[in-house]
Amino acid sequence: METLTAFGDSVLKGVIYEDEHYRVADSSFQKICEEYFGIVIENKARFGVTVTKGEAIFERNLDIIRESSGKFVILEFGGNDCDFNWKEVAERPDEGHLPMSTISDFVEAYTNIINAIKSLGKTPVLLSLPPIDSSRYFAHISKGISGENIMRWMRYDKQYITNWHERYNIEIFKLAIANDVPIIDITSIFLERKNYSDYLCEDGIHPNGEGHKLIAAAIKDHVNRRSISFD
Repeated sequence: METLTAFGDSVLKGVIYEDEHYRVADSSFQKICEEYFGIVIENKARFGVTVTKGEAIFERNLDIIRESSGKFVILEFGGNDCDFNWKEVAERPDEGHLPMSTISDFVEAYTNIINAIKSLGKTPVLLSLPPIDSSRYFAHISKGISGENIMRWMRYDKQYITNWHERYNIEIFKLAIANDVPIIDITSIFLERKNYSDYLCEDGIHPNGEGHKLIAAAIKDHVNRRSISFD
């Protein structure tokens, strides 16, 4: 049975948010894909990880990647990179604030990982980002802090959160093109739904159980249409 390695954040880890608690889904898209394709995924994704932290995790697992029987290494970063320290924003809404990873740092670190995977004779496969629900996410991040101040910093436009998140998603597609590596679009299958928020958790950013089924369906479609073999 072929073994693939994977690096990323809580979406790839399979984390869902229910009843104000985080947990790993019983049937994440990883588990669905493992059963469907008859593979094993060595999942090194971590909750809250940015691509810079992911690069450090990747470097600590070089031997596992070399020894894995699979030719693909799955990467899914961006959801935390585009995030802000909302407590600091709420405390100082009239100042400028940088995201967890600037676009330039995001591109540099992601490119480093891609090149390192290629140097090991493996093929990096990027995953795009699922969309977010700005209203739900705003309600989530503003708990216990000044939502009014956060809104002031965003010029009273909650859509800013979605737009900024999508800015990083676009960069992931550009990274795939620039580095000539495969990318699996898991964004569109959400956007095709009339209300894609039905497939997101209460926090507005993590896919729920049904959302993980959508991601698995997008991956299956990508692999089957391209007749990709894991043998």
